[in-house]
Amino acid sequence: MVQEIWQKFNANERMAAIGAGIVVVAWIIGIASPYGIGASTVALLGAIALLAVLYLKYAPNQNINWPAPIPVLLLAISGIVALIAVVTLLQWLSLLGGSSITLLLSLLGTVVGAGMMAWYSYQEWQSSQAAA
Repeated sequence: MVQEIWQKFNANERMAAIGAGIVVVAWIIGIASPYGIGASTVALLGAIALLAVLYLKYAPNQNINWPAPIPVLLLAISGIVALIAVVTLLQWLSLLGGSSITLLLSLLGTVVGAGMMAWYSYQEWQSSQAAA
């Protein structure tokens, strides 16, 4: 079922989904870091929300009246996640000075994944605007 839906994604949606996956993995690394710090739960929830919207867009027997066009929803979710990821990175780097490698991996992974989500959601939004 997941493979069938993955095949329906266009290139921008696939890259945004990969970015969301990176955020999820970075969250897991953050939980494994000393004291469980560096894991942004809001970024995790945003990544899961992006994946859920993409899944529901292509899932069979789904007829959802979205409150906005799907590219706009993806862009809004990704933008919020990217903003939170950068703020979290700056907060922890100013406090710790990069002393823990797992914390640094978690923070950088979250920022990279959130950046991918935001960039490719923006690309998808632009292509939907050009098509309209």
